[in-house]
Amino acid sequence: MILKLCLERSGGVTVEAGECLSLTLEREIYTPYETLHGVFLADADTDYSGVVSIELQWLGQSIFTGLADHVEKFCRNGVWFLRVQSRTFTSLLTQNELEPGLHTNLTLQSLVSGFYTLPHVTVEQNPASGYIFVRDGTSLWDSVATFVYKVSRRYPFVDNNMVRMTFDAEPRIHVPVTKRITETGTVTDTTRLVSHYHMEDIEGTPDAYTEENTAATAMQIVRHKQIPFDRQFLSNPQSALTFRNLYSCRGYRAKYVTYHGFANEKLGEKIRCGQFLQDETICRVRMTFSAQGLRTTVWAYEDGFYGGS
Repeated sequence: MILKLCLERSGGVTVEAGECLSLTLEREIYTPYETLHGVFLADADTDYSGVVSIELQWLGQSIFTGLADHVEKFCRNGVWFLRVQSRTFTSLLTQNELEPGLHTNLTLQSLVSGFYTLPHVTVEQNPASGYIFVRDGTSLWDSVATFVYKVSRRYPFVDNNMVRMTFDAEPRIHVPVTKRITETGTVTDTTRLVSHYHMEDIEGTPDAYTEENTAATAMQIVRHKQIPFDRQFLSNPQSALTFRNLYSCRGYRAKYVTYHGFANEKLGEKIRCGQFLQDETICRVRMTFSAQGLRTTVWAYEDGFYGGS
């Protein structure tokens, strides 16, 4: 079986779904979790209630472990089916908040794991340290994103259930077989671009700091955002605006390739497709399985963090 779904119930009991009928697995470099949606054949006598985690295996290798967001067993025309929806456990980073205030002498490890114990979530070991100032209502993931940008000028990403801030030193390079490629293309999405940010200073003086997003203004986009003084960037207030500008540009330009098959492409690895994609960083992966077979689309972004601006 190429694709196998295992469901862990309370008490550590594991049950398996039947044959996969349809599946979508997606990874995206700015999204703090991977997603899985699928429909499988089910056994009429198997109890799928009380599921606490969902694991997807591909060719015997575990490639996804997530929360049981939605598990539905149903019967249609006398045939039993199982419908599942899941996000990796790193989605919990978006659903937890830290105590407001200043937190110092942090590393990525202590920020993710030092306050709450999140099942299955691991963290890249990195010695970089710094501080964050947590505002009311700030999610743990937002704090992670701010911390990583301050110490590395990058944006964090998720590899299954690992929080990472750097890519592998020698990433795999994926080269789809030409005869299996069904589509290549480019895309521009300007819906998130902000043209100008304005921020008051610590005394409350309006427009003390401003920054223009040239990618937006070049497209005749006028979107001004006013923000209060951001104490997360107390030592360099202007970088608060630079960070927001870069984030608003996320994925606004991209190249993609679709092919028959799947190679378990991971974020931060490279994609090569002739002169069209020359060892570009993989920023999004969508694998689908249906009656038409296994198909994968891989995107390489060209934005403020990846491939130029």
